[in-house]
Amino acid sequence: MADAGSGPSFLARLVLVLLGVAFLGAAWLWHRKDTDPNAARLVERVSGGRVHGGAANP
Repeated sequence: MADAGSGPSFLARLVLVLLGVAFLGAAWLWHRKDTDPNAARLVERVSGGRVHGGAANP
């Protein structure tokens, strides 16, 4: 069994890293939505059409 002082398991670390990468990717895409029509369409599709403006809808 793992020692209590060894920290989180490999799976827990992997999940946290993947969540971090997903969050950074979403933030980067949100930042690009005003200049990139493809990013704007993707943000609009994922958000259910609640985003107004941006390059996809000038």
